[in-house]
Amino acid sequence: MRKRESLYLHALFVLVRREFEDERDLAAGPFDEYDGTAVGPTAVHRPKAAHERALFALSTELSATAASATDDTERPRPDAEGSNQYAR
Repeated sequence: MRKRESLYLHALFVLVRREFEDERDLAAGPFDEYDGTAVGPTAVHRPKAAHERALFALSTELSATAASATDDTERPRPDAEGSNQYAR
């Protein structure tokens, strides 16, 4: 992945993180590893490897947070008729 692509993906993941923090009451510190990297998406002069480490840390923590959030909520399952309503 090129550095520009890493920066773009990093910025998108930070936006997803903000949405998680705004919409869910998260436990303290689900993003500690990412925060410890001290590399933000606007730090364009940092090396590509630093952005990739931060991106991987953030993606891991986002996926863990999303998995725990979906485990806590029960979603209704669509029945067989409603699951494919456009295939008629």
